Amino acid sequence: MDALVFSLNAVFPLLLVSALGFYVRRKNVVSDTFLKEGNRFCFRYGFMAMMFVNIYDIDSLADIRWQVVAFAVAVILVLFVIGFAVVPFAVPDDRQKGVVHQAFYRSNYATIGLPLAFNLCGSEGLIVASLVSAFSVPLYNVLGVISLSAFVRQRMVHPVRFIVKQIVTNPLIIGVAAGFVCLLLRPHLGGRRLSTGSFRFVYKALASVGGIAPWLSLIILGGQFKFSAVRRLLPQISLSVASRLVLAPVLGMAAVVFVPSALGLRPFTGAEYAALFALFAAPQAVASVSMADQMGGDSELAGQVLVWTALFSMPAIFAYTAVFRSAGLF
Repeated sequence: MDALVFSLNAVFPLLLVSALGFYVRRKNVVSDTFLKEGNRFCFRYGFMAMMFVNIYDIDSLADIRWQVVAFAVAVILVLFVIGFAVVPFAVPDDRQKGVVHQAFYRSNYATIGLPLAFNLCGSEGLIVASLVSAFSVPLYNVLGVISLSAFVRQRMVHPVRFIVKQIVTNPLIIGVAAGFVCLLLRPHLGGRRLSTGSFRFVYKALASVGGIAPWLSLIILGGQFKFSAVRRLLPQISLSVASRLVLAPVLGMAAVVFVPSALGLRPFTGAEYAALFALFAAPQAVASVSMADQMGGDSELAGQVLVWTALFSMPAIFAYTAVFRSAGLF
């Protein structure tokens, strides 16, 4: 019973906020323009501020848990390889192969993963998740370009330049990088912090903007739900949903639970389990749609994968959370 109540309190806030977005859009309380511009605001400013604050709140670089980062990167790469082996045989259309392949390893960590980590383990879970995102986001960008360029006939003129630009201009990466710069400078500034000094209003403003981002982005995600072309794309959608919501979380959590003990490494803490679970179990990344459109992939399929993985992720995450809570991970 405790596990079910815990799961309810962790997952249903995400579901209800997304449902609110779906409702207000259908009632024309907000427009598509609002959703588009709000999404741009969250991505460019809200999440950048949130990432900066979460990294800035770390006491020192010595507190960074590199084992968590290593496992996150390793699981993403394993899922990438599995998808690369399966997709050519399961998806006949070259324009759809890269889209489905991304579902194996690429999650919507900003919109769903970060608030889920917070709901599971509070601010500690969010800090670990922010650290993981500093490495997962650039890796997603690199692998996403590989996925889409490996299967479609259209080739990018300057793929390396595109990847570098995607990474260095990504607001999440900018926020994390700024946070790390402040961490490096803190010992040379006598340990002074924005959050307690004379200029703490700057910290409060950044924290307030960052606090808006995950919840506003969930409202926007719900408002963007559009159900169309499902029957024609059902096999590809089904494979994408299964790989994103079954294969990734099951394989990922099995690795982080059993591999450390097999290798004699320290077990993960509850906050670390929460951050990694959120990484593996979150639905398809929003950026996969625009990337598919830019690189000659099937953007319609990418949009449908985004919608259906987001829809089915809520009951899936609820069930996983109950199981892992019963097992004592969270």
